[in-house]
Amino acid sequence: MKYDTIVIAGTTESRRVIEDQLKEGRKVLACVATELGREMFDGCPIEVHTGRLDEDGFIRLFQENPCDRIIDASHPFAKIVTETVKSAAKKLHIPYERYERQELLYDYDRIIYVSDANEAVKVLNTISGNILLTTGVNTAAIYADGVSEAKKRLFIRVLDNESSYAGCRAAGYPDDHVFGRMPPFSVEDNVDLIRKTDARVLVSKDSGKSGGVDVKVDACRRTGIAMIMIRRPGQ
Repeated sequence: MKYDTIVIAGTTESRRVIEDQLKEGRKVLACVATELGREMFDGCPIEVHTGRLDEDGFIRLFQENPCDRIIDASHPFAKIVTETVKSAAKKLHIPYERYERQELLYDYDRIIYVSDANEAVKVLNTISGNILLTTGVNTAAIYADGVSEAKKRLFIRVLDNESSYAGCRAAGYPDDHVFGRMPPFSVEDNVDLIRKTDARVLVSKDSGKSGGVDVKVDACRRTGIAMIMIRRPGQ
């Protein structure tokens, strides 16, 4: 089947991108990594491919589903996905566009910017007190391995699913230091968790308004704690 557009999807922005494509009468195939991503498009008149792909997998997908262009609306921190899709598109001579989530400016003087999780660990080891991680399970092991007194100080909020819990257990987090929740989160939700964990610093990726970063900043401001912000990978 021939498509006008293949959208690398799974984010709130990707839904808006697809809706815009449909308004223009284009036939769309969305590509998502997980069932949770697929559920975002329930009721949407498009085809959805579900599953994680490497470069060879994307090449096969694009060959089996010819299209006029690819729009990458994946998460701003999905650097490997972006590089992989871009490379596959280039090899097949398919026009590639990157849809970038809008960046925000945060008016809070206790934000410490770092480039990645490893740099965040170095900063955390200069700060005393408990730590609330809101960066997901994928980097949980980096903090568990690098932060001093990790089992005592680290608390983490992850998606409420078994794979997240399994990842935290494998990284060595005590069960009562893991909080499974599903977004979106309000300022009050973040404040409650900061107080429940007695956190002195919150760690977040700079994933924009869609990632709930603005309400995290507000929660840190309200409770007076520091915030470590991981910058987006350069695009």
